[in-house]
Amino acid sequence: MTNTLMNYTTRAKVEQFLNRVFNEVSNTEFDGYLKATEASINNYLGYNSETTTSGILSESINREKLPGKIDNDGNLVIDVTHPPVNFDANGNPLVTLVEYNFGGVRVPLQLTDGTNNSLNTLLEVSENRRKIIYPSMYFLPYISTVTPTQKVNLYNLRDVKFWVDVSYIGGFSQVPADITLAANMIMSDFLTRRDNPNFATSIRQGSYSIDFGSGGADGRAFASAKKLLDPYVRYTW
Repeated sequence: MTNTLMNYTTRAKVEQFLNRVFNEVSNTEFDGYLKATEASINNYLGYNSETTTSGILSESINREKLPGKIDNDGNLVIDVTHPPVNFDANGNPLVTLVEYNFGGVRVPLQLTDGTNNSLNTLLEVSENRRKIIYPSMYFLPYISTVTPTQKVNLYNLRDVKFWVDVSYIGGFSQVPADITLAANMIMSDFLTRRDNPNFATSIRQGSYSIDFGSGGADGRAFASAKKLLDPYVRYTW
């Protein structure tokens, strides 16, 4: 993961969310909190330097290795780990490689129907764009135009563990609003801790009081943020 801010939220959005301007916090210090917030979100979602350089944002994923699954209709189903799968202007999923791997045998599968039609993909993508489906009919031997030349019906492998390499463009072109809200909540906890270096649970001065509650990963801000982040947790095998 790069050390560059991905702008899950910004200083202006945090200050607007908290209805407070942090004049006493330098930009450098504030950016440090923003980077820590993004790191905590990425870690919770399952993204790290081995899986992505852009967190939840859109990027080109090269040869992601995933378990292959055959559904009851014989289709190859691939659960990608950097959703959503992106599409081009013609509705074709931006997938450049699907390669079947088993026992040291690596077989790249045909992805288009060979025409110049604007929509020429063989692939289907689930509604939530987390799954790529390769149709069973293109494994059948009687379709002579489909590569590889020695074709098999993968329905027979539905109970066998095998792997698929996939290259695609996945991730969000814009930060979803609930991710920004989660980032604002986590930032509020970091900034509250800054105002409370001794980790007091509450402060009272005359009739004025502040209840900090529990902070950090077990704090209320983090708990609320996690509820927003849960739908984005990275699929892992």
